[in-house]
Amino acid sequence: GPLPAPPPKKRELPLTSSSSTDKPASRVGRLGRPHGLNGFIGLYVDDADVIHFEPGCQVFLDGHAYVVRAIRRADKGHQVAFEALEDRAAAETVRGAEVTVAERRELDPGEYWPEDLIGLSVISDDGSKLGVVSEVLFGSAQDRLLIDTSQGRFEVPFVDALVPVVDIESGYVQVGDLPGLLSDSTS
Repeated sequence: GPLPAPPPKKRELPLTSSSSTDKPASRVGRLGRPHGLNGFIGLYVDDADVIHFEPGCQVFLDGHAYVVRAIRRADKGHQVAFEALEDRAAAETVRGAEVTVAERRELDPGEYWPEDLIGLSVISDDGSKLGVVSEVLFGSAQDRLLIDTSQGRFEVPFVDALVPVVDIESGYVQVGDLPGLLSDSTS
């Protein structure tokens, strides 16, 4: 008879927490550069994920556990300080780190985990395949999808107007007619 289908592959982040649990870590943000002398670091985070940065909460920076000492709003987003990182030199050691947590929150409608978007096919309005989502870039104004195509890499702001359809079950995102992304453009 026919061979049984292989089990579906589960995509997990390469990071796992160093605690006794082996749940895959969930990305909640990224650190920027240090600010001031007291260990504050720029934090790129969705407003809904700020709950993970209450003082006393534990997060993982590139897989290592840290406890939040303080968080404050800044002109572009947030700045966060951690208990073991008391000064600018210490903050510099985690500059640009991925911030993950062991427990993910419930998503609101229209929200997606970055790792669920990576690897999805990217199709145009008429259904032709343009490429693949290779990365999700967090920004202070908006997040962007990095798309690998045969013409190179493109960044598409991850907003409803430009990415009207996200179908994780079917494995694709649809992007609107973007100048520069489609091969027949003259730019």
